Amino acid sequence: MGVTVRFARGDDAEAIAGVHVETWRSAYAGLLPQEVLDGLSWRQQTRRWRRAIRNPEAELGQVFVAEGDGIAGFGSASRETGEITTLYVRPVAQRRGVGRMLFCRMAEFLDGPVSLWVLDGNPAAEFYRRLGGRPGVRATVERWGMELSRTRYCWPAVSGRA
Repeated sequence: MGVTVRFARGDDAEAIAGVHVETWRSAYAGLLPQEVLDGLSWRQQTRRWRRAIRNPEAELGQVFVAEGDGIAGFGSASRETGEITTLYVRPVAQRRGVGRMLFCRMAEFLDGPVSLWVLDGNPAAEFYRRLGGRPGVRATVERWGMELSRTRYCWPAVSGRA
């Protein structure tokens, strides 16, 4: 699978929304209420990602896509916070280097220390540990009427790492 990572364009919003909904339903099954996962709206996510792509200075930062045979994954990174704010890879494209490529490209974009938050129980935590991430601060956030625990993973400057 030949995959390239690039900045997202406005016409990528629908495909990104599809990956977003698909990966949330897969990764967060059993961690988030099923009604939240069932209620994810492709149309609503398309609008959200269209706005995020148009305004990379907003909360999510610059949006990236991993493209091969369609959009295999996406992520976003904020230079303002030094954080990777999202990183999702379609389940069928996982364990093929797509997530690593996205992570490395976003870390290069950030050009300094990198951090990201992972919902406790998310199987992706092992992926971040394999990339050298160190679990640090733990915090809770209230969403959907419940408190969710999460852990911040941190890396020193990772530019140039493959």
